[in-house]
Amino acid sequence: MSPNLLLKRLSAIENQLRSLYAARYPEGVGPTGVVLEGSPPPLDPDDGDATNASGEVDRLVHVVTEFGLSSLERDLLVAALMSEMSQVCGETYQRLSGMGSTRPTVWLLLELFGISSAEGAARGLLRRGAPLLDAGLLEYENPEAAYPHRCLRVPERVVDFLIQDDPPSQSDHIPLRAVRGLALDEEPEATEELLAELRDDPTGSVYLSDGTEGLALPAACAALNHLNRTPLLLDPDNLPMASESLPDRVIREARLLHGGIIVPVFTEPDSETAATLRPLLHSLARAPIPLVVYGATAWDPETWNMTPTAMLDLAGVASCPAASRSVDYARRQAALAEQPFPPTEAQRIIRTDAGHTLEKLARRIRPEVTRVDLEVPDAVRERLDMLIFRIRHRQEVLSSWRLRRGGGRGWGVAALFAGESGTGKTMAAEAIAHELETELFIISLPTLVSKYIGETEKNLESIFTAAESINGVLLFDEADSLFSKRSEVSDSKDKHANMQSSYLLQRLESFNGLAILTTNLRANMDSAFTRRFNEVIEFESPTAEVRARLWRTFLGEEVCENCDTDHLAAKFDLAGGSIRASVETAAFTAAAAKRPMSTHDLLRGIEVEYRKQGRLCDQFQATL
Repeated sequence: MSPNLLLKRLSAIENQLRSLYAARYPEGVGPTGVVLEGSPPPLDPDDGDATNASGEVDRLVHVVTEFGLSSLERDLLVAALMSEMSQVCGETYQRLSGMGSTRPTVWLLLELFGISSAEGAARGLLRRGAPLLDAGLLEYENPEAAYPHRCLRVPERVVDFLIQDDPPSQSDHIPLRAVRGLALDEEPEATEELLAELRDDPTGSVYLSDGTEGLALPAACAALNHLNRTPLLLDPDNLPMASESLPDRVIREARLLHGGIIVPVFTEPDSETAATLRPLLHSLARAPIPLVVYGATAWDPETWNMTPTAMLDLAGVASCPAASRSVDYARRQAALAEQPFPPTEAQRIIRTDAGHTLEKLARRIRPEVTRVDLEVPDAVRERLDMLIFRIRHRQEVLSSWRLRRGGGRGWGVAALFAGESGTGKTMAAEAIAHELETELFIISLPTLVSKYIGETEKNLESIFTAAESINGVLLFDEADSLFSKRSEVSDSKDKHANMQSSYLLQRLESFNGLAILTTNLRANMDSAFTRRFNEVIEFESPTAEVRARLWRTFLGEEVCENCDTDHLAAKFDLAGGSIRASVETAAFTAAAAKRPMSTHDLLRGIEVEYRKQGRLCDQFQATL
């Protein structure tokens, strides 16, 4: 219990109650057996210190300051509190009021301080709209009764707070938890900007667009700590059922604890949680406390029925909502348990969630091919190296050199790989992903396109946002299916196709990673599309010299000693993919015969490839 103001006021008002009881019962003993002795000391309205002996702020002083109570309202609160703390005082109130309740009536409390009911009503004391009832420090026990005969009670949470017997807030069905500390090496960069907003408007509301690293919560806690506010995290996953009293109870709790409320908003707008959260946010935004709301998407005032006083973007780049939600949940649990949450854990969650999103629409490849494994002309190798350079040095060139793109364009790179099937386009993309130490996701555009309006765009957005969160390399196969030369729109199908290609082009420009599109038919692609790519690389059929290197690469040095690879490279015009397939066919043939691979086996493999491609095979008869 507070050793300062509360005890002093309790003692003074209790003696005031004794005086009132003695005047009503001069014999000094009431029917309830309450014995009153002595005379009351003077009632000093300014009695009490701001801090106690240990340096802590006196809780009653805090309540008076926070809720703007006058000294009379303060003493009315303490007088009502006495019935919650003392059976004798409760019985005294019951006898004096003649009511069945041990809690004081309005007229009794007013009479205790020499005020009539009429004067109290005129001054707005103990009425709705006055600080004591409006803030939930006092409640009517029988609100249907006439004003003088309404019994007043102090809510259990307020009693516990004033006597420093704090139970968890959940016991009062208040979904607020104090965040005592976040294990971070340093404060997030956004803390200073958020702190400036809260200093400009101490009771304002700020929305933070959070990224996949989940820095909104640490930034909000750090900013509130700088303001000497207790960070109070509202748990949207454990909200009680919507009720009219919930916003008032949440606001009262925040004010009692001198806190600022932090609300994560990752729920769907049409969910039951959102239905409870919507009126709560509306009330919190109007309360005299700082409010920080954060989520993974742009704020929609109509959806949430409130407009923040300020909005900050912490994402920097587009984030994956699913990954952001998972990281935030894990960070919240760690913060409430006062456990560390290292960046490596955030990255693990991001990769897991984004990977699951991508795997639904793409084929994941963990690169094993390196730049050394590529057998491509020097001109092609030079352009591939430039792609890697663009990704690694984009910060320096676009930011430090002040070459910002503007117009909503991202910091990513888009490239078009054109060439016949088997010329090494996919292998080159895999080698780039290996060099950038990330994963490659291959998307087949024809399978991604949906007949339902908007579904294709939705799939593409999921792919891009997930890839951005893990810096994955995207490879869109058969891009000519969407980027073919445009013709006049003759029906809704043509219009829908044009909308899909336009969306993909716009999303490529705003993408912040590396996106590679492949085509076997560059001549069919619209030049208006191809000029938007950072690099357009032609993968031509390999020369005899390159084919010889490919044969040696796929066969290995030991097998090459028994095979005339130079003859095969000079005689048969095959792409890299076909050479690999020929070697594979020859290997199975030799393994089935239980003997080493020979040139004859390779010729058989080449014949199979020629037949698959519909090419003439007469030349094999003489060769074989």
